[in-house]
Amino acid sequence: MRNSRPMILMFPLICFLSSIILILCEPNTMGVCNEKEKHALLRFKQALSDPANRLSSWSMDEDCCRWEAVRCNNVTGRVVELQLGNPYVDSNYTNFMLGGEISPALLELEFLSYLDLSLNGFGGRPIPSFLGSMGRLRYLDLSFAGFGGVVPHQLGNLSTLRHLDLGYNSGLYVENLDWISHLSFLNYLDMDRVDLHKEVHWLESVSMIPSLSELHFSNCRLDRNMVSSLGYANFTSLTVLDISWNDFDQEIPNWLFNSTSLVALYLSDNQFKGQISESFGQLKYLESLYLHWNSFHGPIPTSIGNLSSLRYLVLGRNPLINGALPTSLGLLSNLEYLGAGGTSLIGNISEVHFTTLSKLKVLAIYETSLSFHLNSNWTPPFQLEHLDANSCKMGPKFPAWLKTQKSLSHLLLSSSGIVDTTPNWFWKWASSIQQIHLSDNQISGELSQVVLNNTIINLSSNRFSGQLPLQSSNVVVLNIANNSFSEQISPLICRKMNERSKLEVLDISNNALSGELSDCWMHWPSLTHINLGSNNLSGEIPNSIGSLVALKALSLHNNSLYGDIPSSLQNCKVLGLINLSDNKFSGIIPRWIVERTSLIIIHLRSNKFMGDIPPQICQLSFLRVLDLANNSLSGKIPKCLNNISAMAGGRSRGHNDVLLAYYDYESYMESLILNIKGRDSEYKKILPYVRMIDLSSNNLSGSIPFEIFSLLGLQSLNLSHNHLTGMISIEIGGMEYLESLDLSKNNISGEIPQTIANLTFLGVLNLSYNNLSGRIPSGTQIQTFSLLSFFGNAELCGAPLPKNCLGDEEDTQRPTGEGENKEYPEIVWFYIGMGSGFFVGLWGVCGCLFFNKAWRHTYYQYLDDIKDLAYVAIAIKLKWLHQKLGK
Repeated sequence: MRNSRPMILMFPLICFLSSIILILCEPNTMGVCNEKEKHALLRFKQALSDPANRLSSWSMDEDCCRWEAVRCNNVTGRVVELQLGNPYVDSNYTNFMLGGEISPALLELEFLSYLDLSLNGFGGRPIPSFLGSMGRLRYLDLSFAGFGGVVPHQLGNLSTLRHLDLGYNSGLYVENLDWISHLSFLNYLDMDRVDLHKEVHWLESVSMIPSLSELHFSNCRLDRNMVSSLGYANFTSLTVLDISWNDFDQEIPNWLFNSTSLVALYLSDNQFKGQISESFGQLKYLESLYLHWNSFHGPIPTSIGNLSSLRYLVLGRNPLINGALPTSLGLLSNLEYLGAGGTSLIGNISEVHFTTLSKLKVLAIYETSLSFHLNSNWTPPFQLEHLDANSCKMGPKFPAWLKTQKSLSHLLLSSSGIVDTTPNWFWKWASSIQQIHLSDNQISGELSQVVLNNTIINLSSNRFSGQLPLQSSNVVVLNIANNSFSEQISPLICRKMNERSKLEVLDISNNALSGELSDCWMHWPSLTHINLGSNNLSGEIPNSIGSLVALKALSLHNNSLYGDIPSSLQNCKVLGLINLSDNKFSGIIPRWIVERTSLIIIHLRSNKFMGDIPPQICQLSFLRVLDLANNSLSGKIPKCLNNISAMAGGRSRGHNDVLLAYYDYESYMESLILNIKGRDSEYKKILPYVRMIDLSSNNLSGSIPFEIFSLLGLQSLNLSHNHLTGMISIEIGGMEYLESLDLSKNNISGEIPQTIANLTFLGVLNLSYNNLSGRIPSGTQIQTFSLLSFFGNAELCGAPLPKNCLGDEEDTQRPTGEGENKEYPEIVWFYIGMGSGFFVGLWGVCGCLFFNKAWRHTYYQYLDDIKDLAYVAIAIKLKWLHQKLGK
């Protein structure tokens, strides 16, 4: 009994402690809300905009400690946390943004230690300076919240702050960072995309924070003008340093290698130069090293093999990194990502490079001169998920070790020197891979029994032959252009699937396919880009192609298709490119084509179209390429062509989704064969920049509309082989981007305007076989063209034609009178310029001879030699004449 008494006395104490523990472990169980703070929160809410009603639980009827995003101290009931960051991070997150103003009512939350306003939209409003008076704050996250203006220095008063995130706002900048050194307990600092270019001594300020563990200063406009910006720092606790996406153009500072606690280092997307130091081997805790997109040169240091904890090594896009891939990298047993693509690495890759890389998931060595030299029976220690060896020598044999990789999702082996037939195991093994890129090799084989199941497939520019392969509904991009596929196209088009096809890009151009385009296009509702050009297709375009409402680009060029353009194509409301060139289409150009305002390229050359050019074509403000050459079009050129703003203005690149489609690691790019500068060339990468009109080889008549010379962005204009009359407008001098002009074989009259000499980019000019008259304009650019550019104009004179203009000889002898000076002021200025040029040139030579004794002696010696040679030559000539006369 004596022992039970103490136990009885302890029982109430145990119950009390248990209740305290339960209270502390279960938040908001007391439900005691401070009334003053409740009213403050309601005023704070009133100043906000909340279109998604995220704060609907904030009402007078509810305990504020039970409100959404509010956390209270479980004992005192005082508000300690406001977790108002946007919880929705998907594509609809903008619908759930808070906005409006940040009310000073927050100051009444005396015990607030945690404030998160991230991923909201405050419309460029400045960060409230009163936040610097909330002295108990330990955590402040204002990232991705749409704040703008200067970062208030009052934040330096938050002496207990541990976490400060101001990254990725809209226009935040800092004039001075001295205040940051007052945050002596700060562990985490993120100012990504905050403009710091005015703060030269940012590093000195930041390095005074002894407890700093993570520093994120990415994309802060830290540049080459900040001489002391990477001077010296002593970070004893720093584990993460991110200064990527800036403009540093210096060598990596030595103090960085003394930061031995670093776990992650991001120096990418700068202009760092010099060699990658062997001192990196001292950073023994380093797990992530990102040095890509810089200007480093020299070899990869072997000491990196000492970084036993390294998981991510990214060195790509440093074109001056050279030498062999160090075998010491094979010792990085924790390495998951090795990126060295876009460098000048050379040499062989062997099994030694992968000795202990059992955790390797990504190998990216594209666009190097590395060559794989592996035993045919080699079994890698890793299971790759991503292999990018484009433009890296993998062949000539198909790599057999690939079949051991069971987790691969991306296989990129384009331009890898493979000259082989696909092995029997390949297509079954590859069926689970998301993306396959084998283009620009010499791989052969038949695919008629293959069912392609990959999301993106690029087998273009190889030697595949036979019937077209089948594909499942999962395929999004199928590019098998430039091969030797033959047989009929209809089995591919008319094959029905159990599920809706996801195919968006179909490129089978440059093969040997035959047959008609069957009326089965309704089976492919997702198609956006079709290219069946340069085959042996015949027949008419079926009406079902109009069911492709998402179609952006249609290329059927260089076939034997005929008939009218079907009216059903007008259902394709977003059509931006139509290429039907080099076929046998006839009839008039449908009005709906020239009313389709989404069009940027109309390429209908070499067909049998007739009738007028519809004036509605002027409504196509985004049109960049108009090629109607080699048809039977008649009538006049529309006068309103200057309304095509894409040709009238500068270099706008809008609507490029028509020409370029991105799919993860793949991009599909449209191309065109255009006749510019008198020759056919393929335009692909620069196609978005091309501006041209070609109406040549038709039956067009009437005057050339002067409005066409207002298309100041035009690069090529070809109106040759028509029946055009009128004169060349003086406005042609404003077409500063014009590179090719062909007006030959028309009936154009009048003089060539002098302003044509302003066209400094003009490389091709053909005005031959017209009725032009007068003097060919003088000018540096015009004089470079041969007489063939002007031939066949009987009344045209002056260089480069052999025919002189009337009065040329008299003009060289006649003194210039006062009246002529008024009529031809340019002649006066010509002689003034010639005289001043002679004076400057003369004294440029004489001055050098006067001040440089060695040059003077050499020059006079040269004159003496010339004099001697002349004397001897004259003497010999005189002797010969004397002998001749004597006879």
